[in-house]
Amino acid sequence: MDVVPAAGAVITDAEGRVLLVRRGAPPQRGRWSVPGGQLEPGETFADGAAREVLEETGLRVDVGRELWSLRMPTGDGREFEIRDFAATVLGGALAAADDAADARWFSPAELQRLRVTTQLLEHLRRAGVLDPLPHVDEHVAEVAADRDAVWRALVEVVAHAASARFARALGADDVTTSGPAMPVPGAVVPGFHVVAAEPPQRLALAGRHRFSDFELIFHVDELGPDRGLLRAETRATFPGWRGTAYRAMLMGLGLHRAATLRMLRSVRRRAEASARTS
Repeated sequence: MDVVPAAGAVITDAEGRVLLVRRGAPPQRGRWSVPGGQLEPGETFADGAAREVLEETGLRVDVGRELWSLRMPTGDGREFEIRDFAATVLGGALAAADDAADARWFSPAELQRLRVTTQLLEHLRRAGVLDPLPHVDEHVAEVAADRDAVWRALVEVVAHAASARFARALGADDVTTSGPAMPVPGAVVPGFHVVAAEPPQRLALAGRHRFSDFELIFHVDELGPDRGLLRAETRATFPGWRGTAYRAMLMGLGLHRAATLRMLRSVRRRAEASARTS
């Protein structure tokens, strides 16, 4: 697969706002993201980030440390290798140009309501630009199988747990299976994508739809020989009045609890069945 190098910049102001541009070209045309784009021949990632900011926003910036890197399919059989850097404004006047259809500053609260590019908010949280998602709840299940068996069962269940129809009905960012194979970070299934995988002990998923921005983090602990403890931690925000109503329904009627426990039971059955036949 051909790899296309690209770079971008995370720019914040004294009020904690983040500068984003609305993408005017694929991939993810129409979504908001940090300014950035493909490198020119012989250009370093940092220099490319500074040039792209100037071309898309009219601002001159000083590029600092690298915040994160990721791989993203281009949609035509290639793959972007993207590195994003912290940057500060040196001068210029804000004006969208080049591949940017618009350019604006957004507060953290406003970011929750924007249609942003996949994984952007998770990266901003892990870089310390945004606060972590608040804790919602945690559910556990003891499993009569070792940690490796629990991990394998967890990956199998997650890979087949989501419904594309349900994800589309919620307006989810992730509605089709894509990217690398589960559970590699960047793997996507309907409803969510893999943020981090540390086999056999931790699998972090994230998703976003019109009512919520959430993370579902599984921890696999070892209780003893052939016994494990599977924990499912949920973190989420529910922006706006629609989000508030969705949370009231989800939590008040016990729908979230029921769905999480059902997933944990499914993992337990698979892991214990595997342990009995091994």
